[in-house]
Amino acid sequence: MLLRDADLSKVAKLTGFTRDEVFNTITKLMLYKKLEASFEVSGGIVGSSKISVNVKKYLIAPRTLPMEALQGDERSVVGFTILKKEAEIEELAKYLDKKEKEVVKIIAVLTARGTFQFIFNEKNKIIPVIIPDTQPNQTIEEMAALSFFNYEALFGLLSTQERIPLRKLATLMNREVDEVLEGVMNLYLEGFVTCTLKGTTIHVDGLKRYSRTQEGTLERWEKIVLGMIIAKTSITTKDIEDALGIDKNHAKERMYGFYGKGLIKGSITGNKLEPEEIPIFPPLVQLDDLPIHYQEIFGYIISNSRVSFRNIMKFWEKTLVASKNIVYELTGSGLMNISSRGSTVTLVSSQKFLPNKQLNELGEIYTRVVNEIEKSRRKRIKLTTIANSVGMEPLDLFKMLCQLISHGYYKGVLTSVYFERIGKILLPVGKNYCLNCGHVIKSSTEPCSNCSLLHQKCMVCQGLIKKGDKVKECPTCNNVAHDDHLEQWMKIKQECPICKTRISKRNLKKYSA
Repeated sequence: MLLRDADLSKVAKLTGFTRDEVFNTITKLMLYKKLEASFEVSGGIVGSSKISVNVKKYLIAPRTLPMEALQGDERSVVGFTILKKEAEIEELAKYLDKKEKEVVKIIAVLTARGTFQFIFNEKNKIIPVIIPDTQPNQTIEEMAALSFFNYEALFGLLSTQERIPLRKLATLMNREVDEVLEGVMNLYLEGFVTCTLKGTTIHVDGLKRYSRTQEGTLERWEKIVLGMIIAKTSITTKDIEDALGIDKNHAKERMYGFYGKGLIKGSITGNKLEPEEIPIFPPLVQLDDLPIHYQEIFGYIISNSRVSFRNIMKFWEKTLVASKNIVYELTGSGLMNISSRGSTVTLVSSQKFLPNKQLNELGEIYTRVVNEIEKSRRKRIKLTTIANSVGMEPLDLFKMLCQLISHGYYKGVLTSVYFERIGKILLPVGKNYCLNCGHVIKSSTEPCSNCSLLHQKCMVCQGLIKKGDKVKECPTCNNVAHDDHLEQWMKIKQECPICKTRISKRNLKKYSA
């Protein structure tokens, strides 16, 4: 089946059987109607002449297996031949550390079983008949989690260049060449990459990104790195080392792994990652889901437009690294867009949040503080004045006001000394209505007592859709998102965050809730 038209002596040599055993096996297969073939005898009598067999048709029902189901030597044989496109038995045997006859048997079994089809060409090289177009059925993070090999970093490296020598790849990955070659084969077999191994160089033909980040889910370190890129416009492995507290090699792996997720377009030169443009992301988290000190720091930044990392260290008793990481994480979560130069953070833009709780729901101390602010005729109020009136420490009051500003209750400039407000406090108005039946509901987080449906959430930011909000709806799965959030999302990926169907501005339903 592999040779199609071959001398029995050659078949015998490749398989390790005698010529008579090969002849008898072929005739039995023909007798059992598993094979249609013809013999050609040239010169002398049958015992000493050259006998060739020509396979016309084989009638074995194939046992098709998905590429990812292949294991052990069979997986290595398929992966290596797909990478090489044509491979010599000798080099395949060397890679597998097996005898050539053993390799031939593996290839013959795969072909006869119908799992994967090979043929020998006129140069006696093994060629895969069909190279399947596989699609990833797991995320790159899931693949990496099931192995001690960093597939995220390898995929990121392959996505940075069109061709790369195996030895250089191994050096960058801090791995042996054979380990990296096996990693590339596994990425190919799992559907993440299509490439060709020419000599000792990998030529990348195509990439198929399937990452958890494409579903709007980022780990904390990914948010920090993304925030750094937005704030600093370019980052180095040293930046990642300092932020994450890891060594140089692991920092390189994180950089390549992050780049491979496709969140940004750009290039990696040496130890530096430079984006083509600064990405702007929709909010990937709700403010209420963050720790209190994150909410306070967010409020402090949006109230001042320009702040110092050292002040954040001082007010919240954090190290410089921890202070930077919180700011970068808030940025990478899509809550704000900043520019960072030296120890100064400059606010470019931020997400706007509206109050969602009445003062009595926040607590008595919040009510007392607001009453003191509202009854004052001054626009600029000293924090010590309010603190003395309500019996609080000025620093605790400062943090509370930061939190009120972050949630949209107040607008103004806040320092550790004074609060200069703009306008009066903004409180939630009206009642909550069910968007399905219009019935008044007690809480937007509980099912409607009339129709039993839960309040809809934005599929991007996971925030509640409120009455009057402008929304867009996916025509396939009917999930909805805030108009501006889905518009920002589509700049990253033009597919529904839930059902993965391709979407465009033309096929989205647009209306007010």
